[in-house]
Amino acid sequence: MDSSNATFEYVYDFYGPSASWFAIYIFTTSTFIVISNILFTILTLSTPKLRENVANWFLVGLSISDQLHYLSHVVDAYAIYTGSINNRYWCSIAGAFVLTTGTCSFGFPAIIAADRYYKISTITKASGFSISSALFSKRVTIPLIVSWFFIAAISNLPLMLNDAFGEDPSGFCGAKKFTSIPLLLGYEFSVIFAFVCSLALTGIYYYRLTKWLKKHQTVSTRNHQEVDYTQAVMRVMKIVTLMPLFLDGPVVILSAGQMLLPEMPMWINRALVMPYFLSSAANPWLTIALVRQFRARFTQLLFSAKSIVIKNFDTVNRSTIVRQL
Repeated sequence: MDSSNATFEYVYDFYGPSASWFAIYIFTTSTFIVISNILFTILTLSTPKLRENVANWFLVGLSISDQLHYLSHVVDAYAIYTGSINNRYWCSIAGAFVLTTGTCSFGFPAIIAADRYYKISTITKASGFSISSALFSKRVTIPLIVSWFFIAAISNLPLMLNDAFGEDPSGFCGAKKFTSIPLLLGYEFSVIFAFVCSLALTGIYYYRLTKWLKKHQTVSTRNHQEVDYTQAVMRVMKIVTLMPLFLDGPVVILSAGQMLLPEMPMWINRALVMPYFLSSAANPWLTIALVRQFRARFTQLLFSAKSIVIKNFDTVNRSTIVRQL
């Protein structure tokens, strides 16, 4: 796709009147998401009990991928706000990272759901070889996360080699308007396929887990903690799966169907895209609220911070009283 010398009419609208307010919205929501996920990562990695649970590393992987994705959107906001028809460089840079990191984020809910299913289903099985021990053991977790990051990046190679990153017709920096059907298909089988496939796999494993939990309502006492943790994580994954289905749907439809859909004003496209950012803003806080181990640690840190503030306040008050005397 040669777009270095070609200027599409929609690009004028891309940097038009709606660019400023949309860039401010992207910057604000993306900054909040990045800070929230940094706090979640620090909370998990700084707590030995949370760090020792292998399953939590996949939650950290999702958190890190969201950090990278929305950090890319911060650059995206800068590119939209400061860009113009003659200044499109930063949008192409931001678009490359937005799509690559987005592909990576889409895959983690399915990985987490699969991990929970194979871990919990081995409770009632005899010891021996299992998918859980092969793919989701402690020594394989980090390589699996890194491998998924690598696969997500490589899947976007056709777009990288064809200078396809830039002003997305949906209104953000992503993939330029396609003029080549093979390139559009390459996009569909990388970013869009990862999104749809992840939702489908998460739904399948959630259904299988629900069936397993109903069938094995009574488990030994030593396995109650594992079951409770799985139920809590799957409640989070259920919301994390359903929210993108509705909130990310407009982005997927507008971006994937750009050669088929009628052209709409850019401000309408951007209004439809705005909910996309809300699901990721909720992810770390949903985990903290619904998973008991995270909620307990977060509450403990809040009380510790409150105690420190009260102690410092009392110290300042006493110092003031002593000076007055």
